[in-house]
Amino acid sequence: MEIMENQKSSFERAQKRVKDIKAWYSHLSVYLTINGVYLLFYFGLFDRGAVSGYIPWWSPVSMLVGWGIGLMIHYIMVHKGNFINRSYKNWEERKIKEYLDREEAQRADLNKWE
Repeated sequence: MEIMENQKSSFERAQKRVKDIKAWYSHLSVYLTINGVYLLFYFGLFDRGAVSGYIPWWSPVSMLVGWGIGLMIHYIMVHKGNFINRSYKNWEERKIKEYLDREEAQRADLNKWE
């Protein structure tokens, strides 16, 4: 019973991870599409500069940089966040093993004197 639950939770974690990665790629594609069209508009491709000539120079820069930072944070949360959780779990497991080994050594010392 416990094995089935463990497999089920592993499957759910894997499913969530795939969903998160797909969401990041969707975010990336929207970023590239919107910013690409905006830059083409900014450089006057669609209106020959009639309206785009009034857009300040910092507008596309701030959009690219600001959204790019958000995209980078999203990437770190999806890809590196899992690394942080894994390293923390590994640390926990190592500490538990260390304490169990220490306790076992103390028991062995006590048994040696009996």
